[in-house]
Amino acid sequence: MKSLRNFLIYVNSIKDSDRTLSNQLVEIIKRHNGTATIASGDQDTVQGCVTEDKLKDRDAIIVLGGDGTFLRAAHVTGGSDLPMIGVNLGRMGFLAEVEVQRMEEMVQHLVEGNYKLSERMLLTGKIGDGSFKAVNDIVFYRTGKLRLIALKVYVNGDYFETYKADGVIISTPTGSTAYNLSAGGPLVSPDAKVMIVTPISPHSLESKSFVFSSEDKIRVEVFEDCAYDGVGVDVSFDGFINRAIKEDEYCDIEVLGDTVKCISITESNFYDILRQKIKRID
Repeated sequence: MKSLRNFLIYVNSIKDSDRTLSNQLVEIIKRHNGTATIASGDQDTVQGCVTEDKLKDRDAIIVLGGDGTFLRAAHVTGGSDLPMIGVNLGRMGFLAEVEVQRMEEMVQHLVEGNYKLSERMLLTGKIGDGSFKAVNDIVFYRTGKLRLIALKVYVNGDYFETYKADGVIISTPTGSTAYNLSAGGPLVSPDAKVMIVTPISPHSLESKSFVFSSEDKIRVEVFEDCAYDGVGVDVSFDGFINRAIKEDEYCDIEVLGDTVKCISITESNFYDILRQKIKRID
């Protein structure tokens, strides 16, 4: 693979507030005759969008943070087409796969071209005139009073199901290990070309997850019968872009043509990593 020497470091400004790890990583890169530019991101929102100047002449993006920081980096650097690798300062680390103690090893692998590239599919959701992308998932969830909401799901223009639940998750294969998993949805290989629809706490024993082709187009509509005083529905894109959606409004979801390029330096495959992360026993 191509040697990578010039990096943008996107750092979680909360988890590395004093820049100790960021500066340590910069020094490691310099020792390997590389260059680095640092950009900081807020923990909970998409802020400090990375400018073209910071992306100029970069070979790759190194993310310092957890999986959430990795997702934010994918959003704020969208369109750059630069491959990304994450150093895990969080908990799970499905996307940010490199542990802090392996930063030197990581840089050496990148400089020597000893790494693998994979492409992760993206979703796009359109509400009215607004269009938003997601690497992990698009989540419809109840706000306000503790009452069920009703969401109608259409596939390719045909009615599919009405979910009476706390919400519905539309997930990519990458996002199958996130909220989808917590809600009882299936784990899917990140290489699969599918979308997963999973209800959140449905009020029916028959409401299950469904897996759809990446060619399908999904519409989620707020059903008018769920209109209660003090109850609302919001839509979340990867957990930090949130929009309210009103009664009889809908969100059209499909797979985006663009992808996120992810770098891996591990020899482990997805299933090995899965066992390690969720502590399954052989």
